Amino acid sequence: MTERDFEIMLYGITANVIAKIVELNNWTEDVAMERFAQSKVYSYLEMEETKVWHYSSLMLAQLFNEERAGKFSLPEV
Repeated sequence: MTERDFEIMLYGITANVIAKIVELNNWTEDVAMERFAQSKVYSYLEMEETKVWHYSSLMLAQLFNEERAGKFSLPEV
């Protein structure tokens, strides 16, 4: 996958994860986007080699919420 292809895919995944975070936490899009962008989950998502982009949007949103609760760990791929 080219870097450009990955960036395009990352944009779509991020948008879907933000929508799930909004739904799960009753936050505005802006708040969800700001908090997600500062998370460990997002930092792993940005790195193609971690393969976190394989996870569903719901799983990524749940991992984000677990991280906020202090229980962050990535499931085995």
